[in-house]
Amino acid sequence: KGTIPDPEYSALPVSSQVVMTLVKPLLNKGYCLTMDNFYNSPQLADLLVSKKTDVYGTLRANRKEVPKELSTIKILKGEVIGFQRGKVAVMKWKNKKEICLLSSIHGMETVNLQKRGETISKPKLVHEYNDTMGGVDRVDQHLADYTLPWKRGKKYYKKIFFHLALWNSFVLYSKTGGTKTALEYRMDIVKLIMEKYHHSKFCSATGRPSVIPTPLRLTGRHFPEYIPGTEKKNNPTRQCAMCARVRNGLGKKIRIESRH
Repeated sequence: KGTIPDPEYSALPVSSQVVMTLVKPLLNKGYCLTMDNFYNSPQLADLLVSKKTDVYGTLRANRKEVPKELSTIKILKGEVIGFQRGKVAVMKWKNKKEICLLSSIHGMETVNLQKRGETISKPKLVHEYNDTMGGVDRVDQHLADYTLPWKRGKKYYKKIFFHLALWNSFVLYSKTGGTKTALEYRMDIVKLIMEKYHHSKFCSATGRPSVIPTPLRLTGRHFPEYIPGTEKKNNPTRQCAMCARVRNGLGKKIRIESRH
């Protein structure tokens, strides 16, 4: 932010201008640069290599000069495909999803790593990128598991809270001795928010009042319970007896089904 691109690189895309301006004092000294897919491109990699500067990192498949086959060829989990032009190589590897990468110092070699008692094979490029990438890309990697619907709601501060603020609080929690996983931590936060800020106003009762005492979970604090899967449905949903009684500003019932 606030970087003024060097006029020498005005013919390049804006993202490449920023990179070349920032690394200009380090060119022709044999350094190696790690970049994420916002900046990385074959064109930029060729220019850096010509300045005796190596580069590797993630890549967007729709960048200029990237072979179309990189995005059209489908691969199975664990497979790797790649293309090379001069010293620069581009490749695609699939783990949970397909990942495109670029490097001027790596080939197709893989390494075996131990994770949760299992031996996992991944490209050496991926392993070294994970070790050297910056904090911003690491956050993006973790938050990718908890994506937010972009089309629902226009209140940006909610997205900031559930994305960055929640993740930052989890990092602080872990550094102070917390042992829960990111998912467990998030679920605890959700339960606390539901208990404290649930709707307390309900529609007026009609008909004969019940002689059976109303359970606490329907009148006081809200205690949602997880609905396990069944033989017919892996992810069953039900209408919450408490939330379904709440009305919106037009007086209509809000019928929401969830896994809790």
